[in-house]
Amino acid sequence: MADTEAPQPQLETPTQPPGENPLWVALGQPRIVFILLAAWAIIGALTEFFTSSGLFVDLKGRELDGALGGRALGWEAVPLALLYLYASRDPDRYRRVFWLALVEQAAAIVANVYHWGAGDFSFESIVIPVIVAGGLGVLVFLQIFQPRGPEEGRAPPPVAPPAGQV
Repeated sequence: MADTEAPQPQLETPTQPPGENPLWVALGQPRIVFILLAAWAIIGALTEFFTSSGLFVDLKGRELDGALGGRALGWEAVPLALLYLYASRDPDRYRRVFWLALVEQAAAIVANVYHWGAGDFSFESIVIPVIVAGGLGVLVFLQIFQPRGPEEGRAPPPVAPPAGQV
């Protein structure tokens, strides 16, 4: 008698295309990106008020240390946070603010790497700021260059009335 085994069913885990992953869908929303930018700018502003903390800034002699030390001494954080929160109210109207955000993230990366190379910051002080600025920069880049249209729930651009009609 031959042993015949019934074929075992293959258990397949359903995979979602990257565009349907709820996290990526949420991170693709302009309002969410503006709120993330504002939250990061607020953290940057807090580093200026807590200058004796290992989490924010730890002053040791001439060198700035601390996990978020690279975000210190940047007074631009307060107005940028306010701008990002304001733009989050109507992201489609204020899409050009993403260009400023892209420049800000690129400048933050370059400034942190420069100051690390100059010996002003320790490596631990720039790791988190550089990683977060890089991640936010990618999200902002996608907001600027990813095609958007009515199929994504956005209204088509307004059409000017024909000449002669007001």
